Amino acid sequence: MRLIRIKICATLAFCLLAASATALYADTIIATYAPAGTQAPNATVLCGSDTKCWIGEQSFTADSVPAAGVFPTLTSVGGLTGSITGAYSGSGITMYAADQYGGAGGTGYYPELFSTNSGTYTLTLGLTSGSTIPGVNYFGLWFSALDAGNELQFYENNTLLLTFTPVMFQSLVGACPNSSNAFCGNPNSSFLDKDSGEQFAFLNFFDENGYFNKIVFTETGGGGFESDNQTVAYMNPVTPTGTIISGAPEPGSFVLLFSGLLVLLAFMRRSPVKERG
Repeated sequence: MRLIRIKICATLAFCLLAASATALYADTIIATYAPAGTQAPNATVLCGSDTKCWIGEQSFTADSVPAAGVFPTLTSVGGLTGSITGAYSGSGITMYAADQYGGAGGTGYYPELFSTNSGTYTLTLGLTSGSTIPGVNYFGLWFSALDAGNELQFYENNTLLLTFTPVMFQSLVGACPNSSNAFCGNPNSSFLDKDSGEQFAFLNFFDENGYFNKIVFTETGGGGFESDNQTVAYMNPVTPTGTIISGAPEPGSFVLLFSGLLVLLAFMRRSPVKERG
């Protein structure tokens, strides 16, 4: 009977540790992509029948990195006041006029992170003073000229919630160049089908049960990370739209569960089974 009690205790301990991990790091970020050719957020679809919803978009109309400030409002539902703010930091970001690699609609400017090895820039999110918006639980962007070195990381303060790599997207929509793949090549008439070896798509990231306040853009291995129409939102409730991109589990939960398993193994080692004679 002693052996049975130890097994039950170990199982309960593991379950309690798992429950604690879920409670501490409960964020689930769902990544989706919109139909081929989509380059901007659809506020009507994103807000859907939400009781409260605020959406802002940075469309990069100037040839300089946007100064820290509010995201221009696309829509606000439910009497929310205030705005979501954003500040860009990092030396690797450069603004380019629309060309075959970026610039939604074939006009304006777009930010590119270009590096011969690796580089990064950060978008830090916040709220205006007195805002009734609780936090940011959505981010979208036109991911143009997608390449293997593009990476996005979502943080709540210093806690990493999700790392998104292009492999997750490319494996679903298929490789390029491919004349039958509508995601291959620039969809704008002025640069139509240029850069046909890379994918162009609008991606969405929905935090179903929490908030994030920092997004890190990274280019690894050399190349460029181009994007446009970066969009932030608060949604209540959060209802992901688009085709879901399969991703990895949240690292915070995984680390805690793994640590809990190590503690459990140590406990079992120090508690040998004693048999009665």
